Amino acid sequence: MKDQGEVKKQIRRIKNLPTLPGIVQKISRMVENPKTSSADVARLIAQDQVLSAKVLRMANSPFFGMSRKISSITQALVILGFNVVKGLVLTSSVFDMMKQSMVGLWEHSIGCAAAAGVIARRLNRPDTEEILVAGLLHDLGKVVLSLQVPEETARILDLAKEREISFYEAEREILDFTHSDVGLWLSEHWNLPLALSDPMRYHHQPDRAKGAPEQTAIVHLADIVIRARGFGFSGDPFVPPLSQAAWENLKLQTQDFDLLLADLDPKLLNMADYL
Repeated sequence: MKDQGEVKKQIRRIKNLPTLPGIVQKISRMVENPKTSSADVARLIAQDQVLSAKVLRMANSPFFGMSRKISSITQALVILGFNVVKGLVLTSSVFDMMKQSMVGLWEHSIGCAAAAGVIARRLNRPDTEEILVAGLLHDLGKVVLSLQVPEETARILDLAKEREISFYEAEREILDFTHSDVGLWLSEHWNLPLALSDPMRYHHQPDRAKGAPEQTAIVHLADIVIRARGFGFSGDPFVPPLSQAAWENLKLQTQDFDLLLADLDPKLLNMADYL
């Protein structure tokens, strides 16, 4: 059995998820260049026909609720933005693997994305699509743990079940760090914007998010709502406590829950096409 320091070094050495195409790194470098156009990025993504098809399928999914069909990567970039499409590339690269071996986590991620989108729209956020992608990516650290340290991940799951504690608490006991920390390391390596990286790092501690506090609060609440709905499985059956600071940050009222659930439940029923 590896000690905590060894595991942590192994995680920190991660350069890429095994299923992550090199195209993501190229996209990252292009997006950082102010001279890069949507057409430039679209041409790069279009080189991978399978990836292009997946991104377009997700862009036209019920998540985004576009009033018209997005028919090209260039159009997706113009309508959704660089960060959203970059997030979709990441997501589409990882979700095939999740469908095969982590169905429960995949379902939870999709459900959290749907809930985050509903909350963001209820709050009239202009960055709804980006927040939705943050919901998709929020537990990506768990995918990395499962791939890189499967024995320790199995121990975490066993401990959470035996002690009836959260996956998050079990991670701290066994690894001395959590999937949220792994999410931070990944987002730093991929140079993700704060709107995506803060929810990955702080969805369990939204009061600590300084770069994107509202986006993180939304993903935090979405995670709780989707767990309470029993949609998917993220490692334990428990509903985490709601951060009072996050609730106050979003300025929601108790009665807003009924409206949120009324919007969310039909979307979850329609997720069958994506599960």
